[in-house]
Amino acid sequence: MASTSIKRLAAVFAASCTALLLAAPAAAPGSAGNAVLESPATHCSTTPVPGNVEFDSRYYRIHVPSGVSPGAPLVVAIHGGYDRPEGMEAVSGWNALADQHKFIVVYPRGIKPENKPDGTPGWGWNADTTDVTHIKKVVTEVSTKYCVASDRVHLTGHSNGGQMASRAACTAPEVFASGAVYAPAPPPTGCDPARAVSWGVFASANDLTVIEPVAYGHVMYWSWENRPCQNEQPGGGTDVKDSRHWDCASGTEVLWRVYNGGSHYWPTGARRTEMLNRMWQLFQANPRP
Repeated sequence: MASTSIKRLAAVFAASCTALLLAAPAAAPGSAGNAVLESPATHCSTTPVPGNVEFDSRYYRIHVPSGVSPGAPLVVAIHGGYDRPEGMEAVSGWNALADQHKFIVVYPRGIKPENKPDGTPGWGWNADTTDVTHIKKVVTEVSTKYCVASDRVHLTGHSNGGQMASRAACTAPEVFASGAVYAPAPPPTGCDPARAVSWGVFASANDLTVIEPVAYGHVMYWSWENRPCQNEQPGGGTDVKDSRHWDCASGTEVLWRVYNGGSHYWPTGARRTEMLNRMWQLFQANPRP
C-alpha cells in the first residue's frame, strides 16, 4: 500500500535511529506460518502451565485468568531489548487487566542475547522474518490449546518490542487484529500489509532513549497504511502533552498519546492503568475482519 517515496522516507528515518534498536532496560489456516488455528471447545484448557514454557528453541510465559472461557481474546505482550518475558510480565500490568476482563496474555522471548549490565540474562528482537514466524508459532500453540478467538489476537510491546509488534502486524495482518505500543523503536520498512490495522502509540515527553519524533514515526506509518485517516480529534485526559485520534477509511483507527514527563520505562501507577485501559479499549473495538 505504501508508495516508493514513503518507503524511502521510512528507510532513511529508520537508518538515522539505528542506535535505538537496543532499547534501554525495562522492565493461512492449517500451519504455524499462517492464520490462527482453533480447537473444539471440548478440548480447550483453562489451566496455564506454570513458569516458562519451552518452545521453538526459546520459551514463553502465559497468563490464563481464573474463569476464562473458550473464545477469549489473546494479547501478545513483547518485551523490549535487554529484557525478557519475566520482566515484561512483572512491570506491564497486563495480567491484572486480563483477570478483570478475562483474556489471555502470552509473553514471547526475543532471539538476540542482550544481557543486562549486572549479568542478568536478557534478549532483544531482530524484528525480521524469523522473529515474526516464531511469534506466529507461539500464537498458534496457545490458540490451539486454549481455544483463543482467532479474530481477537492483539499485539502490544515496549521499545524494541514495540518495533517487533509493528513488524508482526504489517507482515501478518491475517493473524493479528490490532496493536498498541509504548515507546516503540523505529517503525518497519519494506513492509506492505495486506489490510489496514488499527494501531495505538504511547510515549513520554522525557524519554531520552526513544524520543518523541521516533515514536511518532509509528503514527505516520500506520496512518499511511490505513489511509486516508481523517477526523482528527483530541484524545482528552489530564497530564498529557499531546493526545490525538484519527478515524480511517477502512473502519480502523490510529491514536497517539504523549504523557508529560515520564521516561523510557513502562509507566507505573495511575498512568499505567490509564494507558492499559486505552489500549484494551482499542483492542475491544477492533477485532480482525
